[in-house]
Amino acid sequence: MEVKKYPQPELKNKKIDFFLTGLAFSLVIVFGAFSYTVYDEKPEELDNIIIEEDLVVTENTVQEKKPPPPPPPPEIEVVEDDEEIEEEQPEIEDNEIDQDTEMDLYEQEDDEPEETNEVFEIFDVSEKASFPGGDAGLQRFIAENITFPPMALENDIQGTVNVMFVVDKTGKVKDVAILGRKRGFGLEDEAIRVIKMTSGRWIPAKQRDKSVNMRFRIPVKFQIF
Repeated sequence: MEVKKYPQPELKNKKIDFFLTGLAFSLVIVFGAFSYTVYDEKPEELDNIIIEEDLVVTENTVQEKKPPPPPPPPEIEVVEDDEEIEEEQPEIEDNEIDQDTEMDLYEQEDDEPEETNEVFEIFDVSEKASFPGGDAGLQRFIAENITFPPMALENDIQGTVNVMFVVDKTGKVKDVAILGRKRGFGLEDEAIRVIKMTSGRWIPAKQRDKSVNMRFRIPVKFQIF
């Protein structure tokens, strides 16, 4: 008897077909298992149960506000016709002042400046006191009229003496004083003397167009040449 032999490539093709068929069948079974839905059994007794809830109705307990009682009517006093009622009449003073008189009084009050003996500083006045020729004229006057004290000259004492004084409303010098440390040997006395010589030569300071007292501070130099 002759044995038939199949070629090897044909067997291999059959194995592949069987494998693919089995794989497809397995996928169908797995997909069907995932798609299957199981429903829980619902007891029939629950359909007939009715849940009853007690509804509690609360009444409104807000009290209504009652309006206050009306005020009592005012008492009316009855006065007989024969009784006389005295009424106080205000007294009217005769203070009639015409417009011209009032304007004159206002102008007089405004024109009359207040008299004062206050001493103003140089920065408090609208126009400071001045010496003829200004500051240069004052220094020239002091240099021409000052005398070097012999005691200071013999002891070779020189320096600056600061003098403070007041120029009053009439241009006179008063209240002359020395500021700072005194050097002695007649320097302070000579500085006071020469400053007093300027009295009556000053033009007084002005404040609101009136003459006022003003305080000055100037240095007087003593120098040996």
